[in-house]
Amino acid sequence: MVWVGRIAGTLVFLFSFVLGLSALLNPERAAETLGLAPLSDMGRNSIRADIVAFAWGSALASAGGLFAGRPQLFFCSAVLFGIAAAGRSFDSLLAGPPEGAIPAIVVETIICGLAVVAAKLVPARS
Repeated sequence: MVWVGRIAGTLVFLFSFVLGLSALLNPERAAETLGLAPLSDMGRNSIRADIVAFAWGSALASAGGLFAGRPQLFFCSAVLFGIAAAGRSFDSLLAGPPEGAIPAIVVETIICGLAVVAAKLVPARS
């Protein structure tokens, strides 16, 4: 079962890293995907700061879980993506789901679940 945890953790790490990298390198596309276009200079700056911080914070926590033998760090990723899914769900309940919200909620929930699986199955090192 350890390999299941490592695969789950690796998926969380890769998804988070690539999400952050894509927002850093192409904030205009990230903004469009998130429904924030057209993008002002401050908007581009915020995408590079906030979205990259969210994603790479999750990637760093996942890396700590995978490579430093601290699986409890995966819960950081689970919390980040869980809050994102809850926020989208809350907004969808209040205002109705905008186009693209349901797939985003599903992806965030899956990443959250994978992070919890990794936290439970990746062995800790002392």
